[in-house]
Amino acid sequence: MFRKIGFHRAASKDPQSSEKRDTDNVDLIRRPQFAPRASSDTSDAFLNKLPEHGGDHGNHQRKTSNADPGGEASDLPSISPLHARTLDQLGLHLVHDIHDAVCDIVFVHGLGGSAMKTWSWKRDTAHFWPAWLCNDQELYKTRVFTFGYNSNFKGGGNNLNITDFAKDLLFHLLAFSQDESQPIGGRPIIFVAHSMGGLVVKKAYIVGRHDPKFSSIIAQVYSVLFLATPHRGSQYAKTLNKILSTLPMGPPPKAYVASLDAQSEALQDINEQFRTICQDLVLFSFWETSKVSFGLTKAQSHVMEGTCQWITQRPDLRAWIEGLSNPQASNVFWLVGLPATGKTTLSSTIIKHLQSLGKSCQYNFFSSGHQSKRTAAYCLRSIATQLAITNAEFRAVLSAMHEETGVAFTSLDQDFKVVWEKIFKGIILKMRFRQPLYWVLDAVDEADQHSLLVSHLTNMQPISPIGVFFASRPVKVPPLLYRNVPPVILFLAENDTYDDIHTYVQRSVEFLLPDNQQTQIDVTQQILEKSSGCFLWVRLVLENLEHNWHTEDDIRRVLTEVPQGMESLYTRMLAKVQEQSSQVRAMAERILTWAACAWRPLSIPELAVALQPDFTGFIRLEATVVDICGHFVSVDNSRVSIIHMTAREFLLKGGIEHSPFINHREAHTHIAETCLRYLSSNEWRRVFGRLQRPLDFSKKDTRQNRLLLAEEGHPFLGYATRYWAFHVSKAHISSQALIKTLQKFLDRYCLSWIEAIALSQNLRYLIRSAQYLKVYVKWMSRIKGPDPFDSPLNLTFFPEQTATVIKSWANEFVRVVGKFGSNLVQCPSSIHTLIPLFCPRGSMIGKVYASDRERALAVSGLPHDEWNDCIASVDIGGDLTASEVLAGDTYFLVLVGSVGNVFMWYADTYQSARVIQHQEYVNLMALDGSQTLLATAGTQTYRIWAVSTGDEIYRIQRIEQESTAAIAFGVKVSEFLVGLDDCSVTTYDLNTTAPVSAFRPLNPLPLVQSCPKVVVFSPDRRKVAAAWRGKPPVVWDMTAHPAQQPQQIRMARYTNGLNPETLQWLPDGDSLLILCHNTLIIEWRLYDEEQIEHSHIQLREMAISQDGNFLLTSDHVGSMSVWLFPRLSLVYRLVNENEYIRRLTFSPDGQRFYDIRGSVCNVWEPDVLIRADEESLEDQSSIGDLSAATEPVIRSDESSQCPITALASDSADHYFSVGRDDGTVVIQDAVDGKRIRKVYSHSSTSAVISVLWSASGLYMVSGDDSGCIITKRLKVKGEAQWGVYPVLDIRLNECVQQFLFSHDEELLLVSTETTDYVWNTKTKAEICRRRWDSKPGRRWIAHPLEPSLLIWIDPEEVHTYTWSTLERIDLPQNPSDTLTPGHSSSKKVVQWITLTENKQNIVFETLPSAGHTSTRPYSGLHLKSLSTSDLGRQHPRTVSSDCMADLAERVRRLIGTYKDTIVFLDHDCWVCTWRIESVVLDVKRHFFLPRDWLNSGTLQMAVLNRQGTFFCPKYGDVAIVRGGLRL
Repeated sequence: MFRKIGFHRAASKDPQSSEKRDTDNVDLIRRPQFAPRASSDTSDAFLNKLPEHGGDHGNHQRKTSNADPGGEASDLPSISPLHARTLDQLGLHLVHDIHDAVCDIVFVHGLGGSAMKTWSWKRDTAHFWPAWLCNDQELYKTRVFTFGYNSNFKGGGNNLNITDFAKDLLFHLLAFSQDESQPIGGRPIIFVAHSMGGLVVKKAYIVGRHDPKFSSIIAQVYSVLFLATPHRGSQYAKTLNKILSTLPMGPPPKAYVASLDAQSEALQDINEQFRTICQDLVLFSFWETSKVSFGLTKAQSHVMEGTCQWITQRPDLRAWIEGLSNPQASNVFWLVGLPATGKTTLSSTIIKHLQSLGKSCQYNFFSSGHQSKRTAAYCLRSIATQLAITNAEFRAVLSAMHEETGVAFTSLDQDFKVVWEKIFKGIILKMRFRQPLYWVLDAVDEADQHSLLVSHLTNMQPISPIGVFFASRPVKVPPLLYRNVPPVILFLAENDTYDDIHTYVQRSVEFLLPDNQQTQIDVTQQILEKSSGCFLWVRLVLENLEHNWHTEDDIRRVLTEVPQGMESLYTRMLAKVQEQSSQVRAMAERILTWAACAWRPLSIPELAVALQPDFTGFIRLEATVVDICGHFVSVDNSRVSIIHMTAREFLLKGGIEHSPFINHREAHTHIAETCLRYLSSNEWRRVFGRLQRPLDFSKKDTRQNRLLLAEEGHPFLGYATRYWAFHVSKAHISSQALIKTLQKFLDRYCLSWIEAIALSQNLRYLIRSAQYLKVYVKWMSRIKGPDPFDSPLNLTFFPEQTATVIKSWANEFVRVVGKFGSNLVQCPSSIHTLIPLFCPRGSMIGKVYASDRERALAVSGLPHDEWNDCIASVDIGGDLTASEVLAGDTYFLVLVGSVGNVFMWYADTYQSARVIQHQEYVNLMALDGSQTLLATAGTQTYRIWAVSTGDEIYRIQRIEQESTAAIAFGVKVSEFLVGLDDCSVTTYDLNTTAPVSAFRPLNPLPLVQSCPKVVVFSPDRRKVAAAWRGKPPVVWDMTAHPAQQPQQIRMARYTNGLNPETLQWLPDGDSLLILCHNTLIIEWRLYDEEQIEHSHIQLREMAISQDGNFLLTSDHVGSMSVWLFPRLSLVYRLVNENEYIRRLTFSPDGQRFYDIRGSVCNVWEPDVLIRADEESLEDQSSIGDLSAATEPVIRSDESSQCPITALASDSADHYFSVGRDDGTVVIQDAVDGKRIRKVYSHSSTSAVISVLWSASGLYMVSGDDSGCIITKRLKVKGEAQWGVYPVLDIRLNECVQQFLFSHDEELLLVSTETTDYVWNTKTKAEICRRRWDSKPGRRWIAHPLEPSLLIWIDPEEVHTYTWSTLERIDLPQNPSDTLTPGHSSSKKVVQWITLTENKQNIVFETLPSAGHTSTRPYSGLHLKSLSTSDLGRQHPRTVSSDCMADLAERVRRLIGTYKDTIVFLDHDCWVCTWRIESVVLDVKRHFFLPRDWLNSGTLQMAVLNRQGTFFCPKYGDVAIVRGGLRL
């Protein structure tokens, strides 16, 4: 029913309010549709009956008005004006009655509110939403009341307090109970209380509990919903009463307002009493966690009535507003003005004007003082959020995309390109809105990527008209828009705002000097003469005058001493600061340091902590900040910020005659040290431990920000956690104090910091911190000097070693996210208990936090001391060959063209998502820009698929005879381009699937008769390039006439001709990379006619990142390299010597890359790609030389080792054996994984696919993929000495599927798809064999009670057979009975089978039979158990209970049994146990596996022995996890 703004539930203590936390995000999915205003009921009430995710509740939506142009009409019940006036009076009023009500809901308003308007949209009682509850499917059987009391602080006479209001509420509840046939108190009561109303309800509950008259009613109170209730009081209470007391004709101060003060004894008494009696109540507290004002409220608060209206009357502005539908009119209006001339105020005036006209207007105010809010991506999210609030259709589409893809678009999760492509280009620009949209962007020049933002907004081609209003300082304005018309530009002149400034000054002076008209005129004139059109200068002068107006000399001195111009004024303001006492001056400097250099404005509670320990014991810090900082700062909504960006520049850079007051390097050094010292405490682990949730297997992770709960009592925690590394990157690199503080933090406390990040549910802060540390390291690397220290962990030594250690920590943070990200979010405390053990021994976490500690869990077997850059591998099946790979933000896709299938995996968990089946040979696939559509090109059809569901959306029948050479989605959302091998290009309209245009060059090349080898479209889809073997590549402009001559590379310098293999457009579309057969690579710059050759790369395949900064290549032996583009200097190389890499691609963010080799797709994440955004994170001057100084990283590819293909463990937990791809079978130590000896070998050309070690350890049997079976008898002769004796060496026509020894190990069963064999290990002779008529997917297991028998289990049947003859004995033998188990029509196979340790149950799993074993979809998995006590029955039956069915949905891979539990890997990669026949909720999670262990092929070989030791192959090694099931 309600959107949760902030959420806190308490069973035994009073919910406490929370101010806005450190949520810099505009979260398009999780943000509430209408957020509360925390100030009071005098503002618009926040609750509004809106369907969640765009759906309907009871098929109703709210009514709309001109104030809500994006809404939709509805038939919701309305309140008549007369009835509304009646309900809005004081007292208790029944809103909705029903005879068999299940509960009573009572709404109680807050300060300045009323019974009706508080709960009405826009305070319009026609939209009184509690009346709509009668139509809600879940709440229609409730009675609804609203209670009104006199809380109007603007009125006079009333001096009641909260206790009076509480008693009034109780009396009205009691009166209704006595007068009505259905009294209140006969059913549960739920209070919904806003603002001060929450305190009224709490006091009423306290009074009612102790008063017999009301106790029966209070006993029925079930729940209270607090909406923005100031449980701890409000810092504005005293201010409000002061205002009331000083107004000449205003009302007197209010007792109930005084009760809201944070220091109020009455408030503290209410909280203390309520805390002790609320144990039986269900309490919810909703508060703002993300602001929804988007900056407009503050801007509009500075607009004086009667000013700024001139701009709305301008003909050019009116023409812009009304002319959007005219293609000849400009859709861009640009307001240009000097700093502090009122552009923000004018922008807010434009917004109010558009809203008054009923237009759909969205806006964004860039803020230089808030690093997140100055990003272009934040601007896009802000616009989209506002549009989602007001437009139900867009909200529904956006929510559906989130539900389908999981993409949330928070400020750290997505960059500008992703938000633009997915939301704007993918949704907004495609939608037809009922009216034009207007976007107002103020201070666009302060955006981090303002040119990129402007370029996209001025060149977009929406279906519905969209007007854009820019306001900025003088910047370069695009001369033409996509309509080929110039923007409307208004240069703000001094005379434009003169009347506004005059009105502002005149009214302010009249207020300050009400009794002397001539003085008013003189003062006004003098201020106007010096203002030069600068609003900020005028404001500061008036603020100065406000405190110095008592005598004419005071006024004269102010006007004389205040200099003209902002810099001179700032100089005088600074002099005032410096004239204070040394203690006050130091305090002011510290406050200005935080205000000027903080990532975002700090709140008063945050600042109070940040100033410690130097300054403490503030009586009222907010007043202190205003008084001592010389008007440089303002405090708005408890946030301390610099008054204007020019003031920040003055403090940090100084003026012409003034040096900087704040050294920004020293400032950031101090802030960084403060944050690090704050985080360096053992207390945080205890604080976070109280916030940990149990690993509830039955519920999905709700992704709640639990760090907010910790911030309630520790206001500075959020800021320090998120932004310490930002300040380190800006700090003095020579500060030894900072380095020592950083050392202490990293060596002792950084795991608790990582835990805090995980509690916030946003690991991007961890990545960003790593980026900032890398910037710091780059600066440090410039220092040269002696090496006075030799400790490898001491950060106070020689700068080069210091830089190396810090960089290692930065890489460590990236690796933690890449390997353990999803599990860390689920279980933040695992950073202490699990993750250090899975880190390599040589990693920083491994050395500092995992060594020399006794733990129940031990991990061994992996010899590598460094992180591996491969974070996942997936296998499509050994019989299939991948032909293409694409990567998106949510999925990555692999094409198997021979069968027409596209395999999709999730990009974050690497789990299989779905398989798209084109059912034709497919040679090409392509994603659209928003990654929501996939195109595949088959031999007969082109098909378009919805990526999120796999559904076919469009199908285009092919009519051409030519082969398809290229496909792509067009610039327009409905276009689809097809390039054929005759160089023609056809554009289809996806809505009609019909061709709409065609480009066919009249003469491709005079001397070329063959088809081109490659055809590619430019990124803007305006050009097409083609290349032939032995011929020069050519480029056509598809917007020009087909008779044009193509642009052709100059061939004079290539005497032997060119043999182009691949063409690759650079992202700008102006250059083309040409890969030639001789590995020469040519960069062809089309417009410069320049050709740059690079012969040192030696590549076979290549891909370029979407930002054009990196080139990824592979050579002929499988080594991959990453090159910095355009220099083509090597930054990373992964050495491999025996792998053929077919295709490569980058992830959209360029931080990962993918390769396909045969049937395997690998995912790589080198730390060199997790790079700092140097344009925003460090000084611009450092970009070139710092990048050039980077040394390349050379690593070996672990996958080049001979892979393990089979694995078995002995029963004593001493050894395990592995079979490899080269045919060898090796015994290794089960403690440390070291190799002991090679037992024997199959053919070197055959891979061992199955190994079994008998229970006694005497026999080992293996089979390879050629059908060869080898059995050996083993004998331990001494330490690491084994005797190996031959038993069997046979070859079958099929590969083995299962080995099984009898109890006495005298007999060996070998099972293939069609035949079963039994051999005697003593006599080495075949005893019997049985061939079945079909392939039933069976498995065998030795009978646990009868040694002479074994059990056949298939997906449908269970039967008993004899070992000696393989004869079935559980049915009477009948000569006419020819039925064999092979006649089962099951399309499933038994994949895995085992006996529990107590021998009471046989557990097995069945899977769909289609596909390779490593890629069978686990969505069809079924778990079954067979009680061994039933084996004596003639027809034993398996058990597949509902509980096991529910469990199967959660199983990713069954591992084995341990004692009487089933052990499995769940979909979140946790190793779990479940006791058979218990409920699903009894599942226990023990430990998780790192992502790079999750190769879909090797995971099938994972083994669990009887002692609970877990073995998992990883390339050529085996990871051993010991003691994990005891956790």
